[in-house]
Amino acid sequence: MALLKESVVPIGRTMFIPKDGGLTKDSLDVESNGQYQIVERPDRFEIKNTECCRSIIIKVKTKE
Repeated sequence: MALLKESVVPIGRTMFIPKDGGLTKDSLDVESNGQYQIVERPDRFEIKNTECCRSIIIKVKTKE
């Protein structure tokens, strides 16, 4: 597993992961300490913090 990005995402904000090397939604392994939503766009993935009252930590890795 390769770590793509790790970040603290504030309330209502979004983390962007570029689609490099043929990444798909199924090839991502997302770890978080709260609720989030993943949206797949043609050039990137958007991971949004959907918690109502706090920031969350999100780690995005590739599956092997």
